[in-house]
Parts: sequence; structure tokens; C-alpha cells
Amino acid sequence: MNKIILSGRLTEDPKIMYGSGSPPLAHAVFNFAVPDMAGKKDQQGNYPTDFFRCTAWGNTASTVERHCCKGIRLLIAGKLKNNNYEKNGRKIYSNEIVIESLEFLEPKNMIPVRKENGNDQNNA
Repeated sequence: MNKIILSGRLTEDPKIMYGSGSPPLAHAVFNFAVPDMAGKKDQQGNYPTDFFRCTAWGNTASTVERHCCKGIRLLIAGKLKNNNYEKNGRKIYSNEIVIESLEFLEPKNMIPVRKENGNDQNNA
């Protein structure tokens, strides 16, 4: 079984792309910070943090596009995917989380809603 569940925050605004199919398939990519609460806090009072590259497709990507921005807290569930390839004769290893579902951990009135023209408004 390949299942991963993480709670954390976006470290950047998501990058959204659309495929050339009909209808175009949405694809969202972003970095996700997950604090390790079992670790010791540093001198500034922060827990050690792990960072993950995340990707979402279809309706999930559309939700990310409309409601997610840097700093928003999410609970994500998905699977771990290995992306291994060769570059200049050297083996490169990377991992990403392919998101299957997500939940917002912010109060509803703090979740942004993007309109078609790209402007933000709070979901009050």
C-alpha cells in the first residue's frame, strides 16, 4: 500500500498548468512544509521541518488553483512517487507527493477564493 497523509503549509503559491486536451486537464505543483513535532525546537522556537514537492491533477488541481496560496494550512492525502532519471550520466533521485484529496485546516473565512480574473476575495 502506498498512502501518505501530511499536515502542513504551502511554502509558495501553487503553479497551475493546463494540458492541451479537450477539456484541458489542470495540473498544480507546489512545495509543502511539514513540521516534525517530535523533534526538538531550535533557538527560535521552531520545530525541524521537512519539505515535500506536491502535485495534483484534475478537480483537485482546480481546487488548489481556486483556494490555495502561500501559507495556507492543509491536510493532504496521496501517494509517494519516485522520479528517478539520468542527467549527464548521473542518476538523479527525487520524490513527490501525488495528492488524491485535501482538507483545509484554516477557518472557512480565511480561505481565499479566486475569481476567473485572478483576483482574491475571502470566503466570508
